[in-house]
Amino acid sequence: MNRVIRKSKAQSANEVLDLLGALFSAELINPSSCLWLVSPWISDVDILDNSTGTYASLTRFGRRRIRLAELLVTLAAEGAHVVIATTSDSHNDNFRRRLTLLARDARVTERVNVLIDPTGRLHTKALTGDDYALAGSMNITYNGIHLREEYVELRTESDFVAQARMDAFDRFGGSL
Repeated sequence: MNRVIRKSKAQSANEVLDLLGALFSAELINPSSCLWLVSPWISDVDILDNSTGTYASLTRFGRRRIRLAELLVTLAAEGAHVVIATTSDSHNDNFRRRLTLLARDARVTERVNVLIDPTGRLHTKALTGDDYALAGSMNITYNGIHLREEYVELRTESDFVAQARMDAFDRFGGSL
């Protein structure tokens, strides 16, 4: 399967959030062995609506919209190895701090790795799991998801995903 979203303020504004919600819903049901999230700028944005209590593993956060850091720590608690690659830009500081605190509270710090690009050249944006690869121009920030014009492509072909996982592992570590 291949799905492309060309997002602008007037077109497909909610499609990307819906797609991220669907991917993280699938992860909650069957977590990837390793999940790579690469975003030079990253924020603790709302991703998934759990106001009806649909996701039992998220009940400790209450019935509300669930943020990215909460999802990533929950996946780590369910057995996934989570690797986040980003930059040292100060925009990312709040997300990194919150993720670190949540991982410590959940006792999963060994399963959550945040890598800061030492070269300052990281520009790749991707979310790669066991059976999908999402890539494009979008950072995982409020502006990236809701405001900016972005291109996002989801691929599920096994050969493509296998290569994306190898590339992520080679560049950022993690587990296969």
